[in-house]
Amino acid sequence: MHTTWRPEHGFSLRPLLHKNMYIQPNNSIISRNKSLLINAFAIGIYGVTIAFLCLTGSIEALGANIPQPDLLSDYTIGVIWSLMLGLSISFWPVRSRDKVAFLTIWIVKSFITLGIMLFYEANYSFLDAYSYFNVPMQYDFEWAGLNIGQGTENIYSIVWLYYKIMPASYHALKVSFALVGLIAIYLIYRATVLFLQKEDIRILYVLALFPSILFWSSIIGKDPFTLLGIALYVYGVIGWYRFRKLRFIWMLALGVVITIFIRVWLGPILIAPIMIIPLFSVRGILPKLMMITLTTGTLVFMSAQLLNHFNVEAAQDVLTILDTVSRSWSEDGGSGQTIQADFTQIHQALAFIPLGMFTALFRPLPGEVLNPFGLLAGLENLILLLLLLRAAIRTKLHDLKNPVVMWASLFVLTWAIVYGFISYQNLGTAVRFRLQILPVLLCLLLYLGRQRKFAKKLLYYRVVNEYGISSPR
Repeated sequence: MHTTWRPEHGFSLRPLLHKNMYIQPNNSIISRNKSLLINAFAIGIYGVTIAFLCLTGSIEALGANIPQPDLLSDYTIGVIWSLMLGLSISFWPVRSRDKVAFLTIWIVKSFITLGIMLFYEANYSFLDAYSYFNVPMQYDFEWAGLNIGQGTENIYSIVWLYYKIMPASYHALKVSFALVGLIAIYLIYRATVLFLQKEDIRILYVLALFPSILFWSSIIGKDPFTLLGIALYVYGVIGWYRFRKLRFIWMLALGVVITIFIRVWLGPILIAPIMIIPLFSVRGILPKLMMITLTTGTLVFMSAQLLNHFNVEAAQDVLTILDTVSRSWSEDGGSGQTIQADFTQIHQALAFIPLGMFTALFRPLPGEVLNPFGLLAGLENLILLLLLLRAAIRTKLHDLKNPVVMWASLFVLTWAIVYGFISYQNLGTAVRFRLQILPVLLCLLLYLGRQRKFAKKLLYYRVVNEYGISSPR
């Protein structure tokens, strides 16, 4: 029995195919065997590199700034911990195909963490990572628990707890933070699968191996945990949109809690865009009002926490604190800039928003920061601008009506408005802060810039050629 199927029928093929036909999706970039060979080759390079660093004394030379007297032992512990985590991937509760991707990404991430990052650390006599490693080891350190908005102190507390079960190794700690970053990226990937309703492992590779994400999600600091909180939030939002199940609300809430314990101002940034979901996807006046009321109440609570954190007592205090906080991030050097505007004047603050947003999302541009990290960041931002241009050309009106697309767009814009006031003064910090939003921004640009007609025709010809469905007359 032959059935005529045309591209305009869409992607749902079940009504058009015989009941015994089954199309097996194949979203892998390479076969499983080839993946294993590539992993074996990568492990070999990784092992040779580590052996070279150890035998040539490069570990001690590059780690001179790290507050650790026995660097070689410290590094060895880090390598062993990285290998143990890599071996544990086969037991993780994830799909079998994802495990191959996980192992590939973990090898690359370990190479960055235990290899490339050594040169970064050698260039800086002071990094926050050194304090996060060293302070909790001191005998006079007192564990103060976890408190909202106390990001630095909370990381100290987490590391102090970590030392209760793990040795005090700087490189092992770095590997552990890299694992947190990898889990965060995987959660965002699973959120895209929920949204697209199909598996595409290429998305995981793009997210995990994008240079800024790969590097900044592997450092010892606030960034991997902030990304984990945002990942839980993203997974919760999209999961609830798809299935309306309570467990996704709990995941969303957990993500928000984690982020506000690190950076309290992220609370309102995360909650405000959620208004879109009940407004455009919940049916019925009463359920819609209930969800909007709940979201509004949460937003008011988060805003109150933020105002209390900065001791805001009057409306004018908001502008004064905004000006003070913004200028506190200024830095002398190649990545530093000075804001000429006076943010205590509301008209100047509003006029600055477009420039600040662009800076937060797409700067430094190529050539603005002339060091290896600045050049790489400039190239990366050029890619983002090209993706933005492609998305602007290909976006259809019906895409923008999708509640998830509206939520993601509003999330990115809200984040950019707030962080524009910080990022402009220090382009180096801007790159690191962008990790919070970069996976969502990438997914949004790739989705809006996808090639629709070609993909539909390709699917049509695949069905015709493989399953004998007659072509249209």
